[in-house]
Amino acid sequence: MQKLYFTAFAALIFTSLSFGQATIFQDDFEAYVAGTALTLQNPVDWVTWSGGSGTAEDPLVSSAVAFSGTKSVLITSSPGPRDVVHHIGDLTTGKYKMRFRMYIPAGFDGYFNTLQDFAGTTSLWGMQVYFYAGGTGNMDAGGALIQAFTFAHDTWLLVEVMVDLNTDWAEVWLNGTLLHDWQWSLGAFGAGQINELDGNNFYGHDDPSTTGPGMWYLDDYVFEDLLIPVELTSFTANANSGYVQLNWITATETNNQMFEIQRQSSGSEFITIGFVNGHGTTTETQEYNYVDRTVSTGIYSYRLKQVDFDGSYEYSDVVEVDVQAPLEFALDQNYPNPFNPSTNIRFGIPESGFVKLSVFNIVGEEVAVLVNGNIEAGVYNITFDARNLPSGAYFYKLQSEKSVEVKKMLLTK
Repeated sequence: MQKLYFTAFAALIFTSLSFGQATIFQDDFEAYVAGTALTLQNPVDWVTWSGGSGTAEDPLVSSAVAFSGTKSVLITSSPGPRDVVHHIGDLTTGKYKMRFRMYIPAGFDGYFNTLQDFAGTTSLWGMQVYFYAGGTGNMDAGGALIQAFTFAHDTWLLVEVMVDLNTDWAEVWLNGTLLHDWQWSLGAFGAGQINELDGNNFYGHDDPSTTGPGMWYLDDYVFEDLLIPVELTSFTANANSGYVQLNWITATETNNQMFEIQRQSSGSEFITIGFVNGHGTTTETQEYNYVDRTVSTGIYSYRLKQVDFDGSYEYSDVVEVDVQAPLEFALDQNYPNPFNPSTNIRFGIPESGFVKLSVFNIVGEEVAVLVNGNIEAGVYNITFDARNLPSGAYFYKLQSEKSVEVKKMLLTK
C-alpha cells in the first residue's frame, strides 16, 4: 500500500528559466556617456588591443549616428588608430554567432576581424573583412582576399559571423546574404591554425591601397550561442488532491527529443519518475504537463532533464512544492476508467482509524477487499488488479467508522 498526502494548494513558480542562454552578451551602448572612452566605462566586456583603458587607443562612445537609441561607438584611424575587442575566452566547442550593425560614411574605410586566439602580437586571425572607401570589399577567410563583395555607404549594414567549432566551419553574412563559408581552422590566410574562438576585434583600419582613412560606427553588438536546445519560459509545481501537477512552457526548441522528469525528497538524490516527448525543432510556444501520483507528505524538489536526439542534455532550475495531509474523507474516481486489467484507486482520510476498501460486482457480491484494518490519516493510492474478473461494471466502497462512499468503475477486456 502506498501512502499519499496532499494539501489544497501549494506551488512554487519560476519564470524566465532556460537550459542555457542563447544571447551570451549584447550591448547597444545606450548605458554609456557619449564622448567618453568605451573600455574606460566597461572594462569587463570590452578591452583594447593593448589592454589599456581610457587611452588614445580606446574608441569613444558617439551620439553622431545610431542604429537603435541615440548612441554607437566610433571606430576610427584618426586620431588613433582606435580599436576594441570583445574577448570571448578560448572556446573550443559549440556553435556561435556574432552580429552587429556598422555604418561607414562615404569616403571612409571599415574593418573588423574575428580571432581564434587573442594574444597581442601573437594573436591568431580566423578571418578579417575590409570595407573600402569606394563601396567594394574583400576578406581573408581560409585564403587571402578570398571573396570580393560590394556594400553601400551612409547606411546601417547588418554583419553576421557564424563559427561552428563542432564541425570546424564558419560563415560571413552581409545584410542577410551569405558572402563566404570555409573551414574555420584554416585561419585567415589558409595556412592552418587552431579550431578555437577567442574574440571579435573592431579596428580603425587605414588601408594604404585606398584613399579613405578608417572611420565607421558600431552598434547593437550581440554574441549568441546557437546550440541552446530549449528556451524554457516557465516551470511550475502544484500539489492538490493527492498528486503534484507539473507544468512547463517552452518558447523555442532545437533538436529536443524529450524531457526526463526528476524528483528529489528530503535527504535523497534526484530520481527519474517519468518522460515527456519534446517537439524536435520549433519556434512556436509549446505547453507540457506531468502528474506525479506517487508522493507522500513533505517537501519535494523537481527538475527537468532536457535530452537532445544526439544524447546531449541540460538540466532546468529546481522547483519545490510542500505536500501536506488531507482535511476530509474522500474517495476519488479510479484512474484509468474504463480499465484493463488494472486501475488505481486513491482515497484520503483525515484521522487515523479503521478503514475498509472493497469491490463489488453488479449484483452486490464482494469480489475483492483492498484495505481492511487500522491505518493512519493520509491519502492512499491502491492498485486494483482485475485480470481474473470478467468484463463489466463494478462498484468500489470506502468505509470508515464515521463515513462511507461508493463509486462505479468499468472493466473492459
